[in-house]
Amino acid sequence: MEIIIAGAGTVGYTLAKTLSIYHNITIIDKNSKAVLKIQEDLDVLAVYGDVESPRTYANLSKKKIDFFIAVTNHDEVNIISSLIIDDILDVDKKIIRLRNSFFMDSSVLAKINIYKSIFPSFEVANSLQRLLEYSKANSVKTFESSNLILLSVRVYNPDYIGCNVREILKEFDDGVVVVGIERERLFFTPNHNDVIKGGDLVYFFGHKDSIKPQYGHFESPNNQNKKSKNCIIFGADSLGIKIAKVLINKNYHLKLIEKELDLCELASEHLQDKAIVLNSRYGWGHLSREEGLDSADMLIAATTDDEYNIIKCIEGKKAGIGRVIAVNNDSECYSLMHSLNLIIIRGEKINSYYSILEKINSDHRNVQKRYCGGKGFYLERRITAHSKLINKPVVLLKKFEKNTLIYLLRSEVIVKDFNGLSYQEDDIISVFCETVNSEPVKKWLYDDL
Repeated sequence: MEIIIAGAGTVGYTLAKTLSIYHNITIIDKNSKAVLKIQEDLDVLAVYGDVESPRTYANLSKKKIDFFIAVTNHDEVNIISSLIIDDILDVDKKIIRLRNSFFMDSSVLAKINIYKSIFPSFEVANSLQRLLEYSKANSVKTFESSNLILLSVRVYNPDYIGCNVREILKEFDDGVVVVGIERERLFFTPNHNDVIKGGDLVYFFGHKDSIKPQYGHFESPNNQNKKSKNCIIFGADSLGIKIAKVLINKNYHLKLIEKELDLCELASEHLQDKAIVLNSRYGWGHLSREEGLDSADMLIAATTDDEYNIIKCIEGKKAGIGRVIAVNNDSECYSLMHSLNLIIIRGEKINSYYSILEKINSDHRNVQKRYCGGKGFYLERRITAHSKLINKPVVLLKKFEKNTLIYLLRSEVIVKDFNGLSYQEDDIISVFCETVNSEPVKKWLYDDL
């Protein structure tokens, strides 16, 4: 595909790096240092220019552009650039990142023919909403137009340590499967005989009504009845405020801690008297003595500084706070956060990156998602009314059995036994694999099947 990216910041650079493996990428920015870095690091066309200027695009190739992706830090620049390029190049689909939630319910995006829009702060807030709903989970992913979820939980309950996958699935009905295990930073797709070890992060897939009542049993028995209602948030910028509003709606008692006085004033203005906002540069000991932070039962480190977030989470764990959540802004820090057994929410930039990848590779028939920090890969293909597979026998390629799990979804029910079945309209072929093994699986699912 031919893809143009407007904006060479963190999101633009990371997208260009990933997409350039299989696609032709042009990336544009007026920051000469950013353009030079891309020219040195990546095999893409890096253009120095203003994405709001028609002259910038006039010099580009006139071939058809499959995607135009606007990911600068300014909403107005993203919108204007997506308008300008339509007058100069033949663009099939446009994706833009926006910060202002006004555009979510506005007709503006439809008028300018935007294919997909990304609202990263909204996505982060949604991630938190799901973690509050599934209070024992490490992560929860949902799927559009269905009640299926992909949920992970760490196994600390001694009743399940030493059991194999087949045995732990007896806790659920037939509508739940185990599709991944991360152990000591190593992710793998398990078989029914794989044995669970203490601290394993286990990924369950199935209908939410089947998973929700049972998944918490795998946590430590001592934590199963505790409910969080007192929360500390480190960071009071726009994301911290968005997170605070989510918690306020859930009747949490909040304290926001921020080093910058102007951000404290902004948070106080937005939250009124519904949360306590503290301006402090001091360490945990001072805050604990003066503000009683040790009485909290949940902590969220939501600044843009991952190292600071990690430190605050470690301090919170040492203070005995039961649920500690870190916002991850830099993919380089994800592994460290994960190794410390922190619950992780993707920050706005990482969220933008993954969301855009998913939207590029997904449509009404095909869906792709990454999980476990990008180590796990989910693919699905919907059988449409005009599919050549209708009424043909359901088949499974043997060569994928060792590192790939393939299921048939029919009316949100996971079908594990394919014998005697034929494909029907709206069936979904659902595949889980390790990302390093995903390319042959993609070819089979989308081209060869």
